[in-house]
Amino acid sequence: MATKQQLNDMFANLLHIGNKTNFWSPKMRPYIYGSVNGIHVINLVKTAQKIEEVSAELKELIAEGKKVLFVATKLQARDAFSKLAADTGHYYVSEKWVPGLLTNFKTIKTRIATYLRLLKDSETGGLDILTKKEKATKLLELEKLDKAFKGVKEMKKVPEVIFVVDGVYEEQTIREANSLGIKVYAISNTNGDDTKVDNIIPANTNAVKSLEYVAEAIKSAISGVKVSAPKAKNAIKKVAEEKVSGEKPKAVKKTAAPKKVVKEEEVESTEA
Repeated sequence: MATKQQLNDMFANLLHIGNKTNFWSPKMRPYIYGSVNGIHVINLVKTAQKIEEVSAELKELIAEGKKVLFVATKLQARDAFSKLAADTGHYYVSEKWVPGLLTNFKTIKTRIATYLRLLKDSETGGLDILTKKEKATKLLELEKLDKAFKGVKEMKKVPEVIFVVDGVYEEQTIREANSLGIKVYAISNTNGDDTKVDNIIPANTNAVKSLEYVAEAIKSAISGVKVSAPKAKNAIKKVAEEKVSGEKPKAVKKTAAPKKVVKEEEVESTEA
């Protein structure tokens, strides 16, 4: 249940401001409180509830060892969510979405490898042996690759969870994630669609203050989440139980070898 202070903070950070009433989606009707001067007003009680829900689900997924890819290429969201991802040890895309980043990751990995090689050469002076024109070309390529892959350079496989800022703005990301069955969470304005994602946070996606508030709330929830290792825990528990009980494994009785039966004929032949 949202507190009065929480609602006031969200109101002060403009989370309640939706889109124009002629620019909305009926799918978002449950999250709309009303309208003022042709602008929809988002129900902040629902927003607070959804922030809590999404944060709890993300915490659970991260505890299972899953990594989150934060996609926030919208100008208002770039700084807040790239910082959120960097501070919590997750991945992010903040400049541009590369088509096929999820569905064609095998090919994208080669581009990331090229980026890492150029980055290393630029830091170690490997580009200094090139001519001025060649070096300029390589630096230009590095700049382009940096915008695309800076936040995913450590990503070795397709992420298990995607979090997008503005479900409409990042429609291509959601489409790719849905085709692969990846869990998707989104911040959506009144023109969003909650049927295309696993869960949403209804909030203003056009104000920096609003997005910074949501980013900080998620950061507070997922920071320091420890990855559980159920198999290791079970093994340790089993060993501990054996030590407490003091039971020793039962010795296996050795069966004696069968005695050889000497036939009478063999005895007679021996005597002879």
